[in-house]
Amino acid sequence: MKNQTTLTVSALLTTLILAACATTQAPPPALVEARSTVRSAELDATVQTQAPLELKKATDSLNRANALLDKGEPLAEVSSVAYVASQQAKTAMAIAKAKANDGAMSAAELERERVRSDMRAAEAQRARAQTGAAQQQTAMAEQRASGAEQRATGAEQRATGAEQQAAVAQASASDAQQRAAELQKRLNDLQAKQTERGMLVTLGDVLFESGRAEVKPGAQNSLGKLADFLKQYPTRHILIEGHTDNIGSASYNEGLSQRRASAVESALKVMGVPAARVTTAGYGKEYPVAANTTDTNRALNRRVEVYIADNDQPVKSRR
Repeated sequence: MKNQTTLTVSALLTTLILAACATTQAPPPALVEARSTVRSAELDATVQTQAPLELKKATDSLNRANALLDKGEPLAEVSSVAYVASQQAKTAMAIAKAKANDGAMSAAELERERVRSDMRAAEAQRARAQTGAAQQQTAMAEQRASGAEQRATGAEQRATGAEQQAAVAQASASDAQQRAAELQKRLNDLQAKQTERGMLVTLGDVLFESGRAEVKPGAQNSLGKLADFLKQYPTRHILIEGHTDNIGSASYNEGLSQRRASAVESALKVMGVPAARVTTAGYGKEYPVAANTTDTNRALNRRVEVYIADNDQPVKSRR
């Protein structure tokens, strides 16, 4: 009796297994093709790196098609979703190939390609939809296509905005270059040279009579160029330093150098340079530019130096 019961149970299990196998549907050609196409895309390293989003769409669609087949859904519905997976995989490979060839496909072009892919998928589903579930998937695909189209439009608008910004930046750069060239020309006219403390304009002892601190009438031309420059660049501060040779006492030379620096300040003020932008200092014989051993060297040391700030901050003093 026990052996008979065992045989009966075994026979029943065998019957159930055979019945289950009999109900499994063979995959339709569209699904077979989709599996092959998606697999090819997954094995392509270029697709994985250049079109990962498109590849994921294709993989997700293929998984849905396989799930529908496993659930025993109508083959028409399975084929519809499988067709979408194939198209998405082909789109991924096309985008990856375009990027690999020349890298010139713009974000807007890529977005339009995604739009076309989603729209083709939507059209395929609409044509193949036989059931309510297929129609619902078509509607979802259309929504995705609409969203993709909106993203493409946004990408184009951003690209246009970027082009406009680039044009503005280019115009600003051109304007800055022109201003820099004009600044350099004016500095060349003043025979200025760059130092750590700013641009240096040296006015020799031709500005003053020996031992005097009144600006000579003939020196107005040199000071006029300096005043014109300062009025053209109204944010720049200047430091005027007076220097002498070593003839005479230290206190005398320091006082003379200070008076000469102040005289240059007064002359510039008359020419329209605000006093608030000007600082003066007199150093006498403390900072010679040549050894006071010859008349020529002493003439070089008798000078007024004008430091022009590189920005809108005052020039640093020597002390």
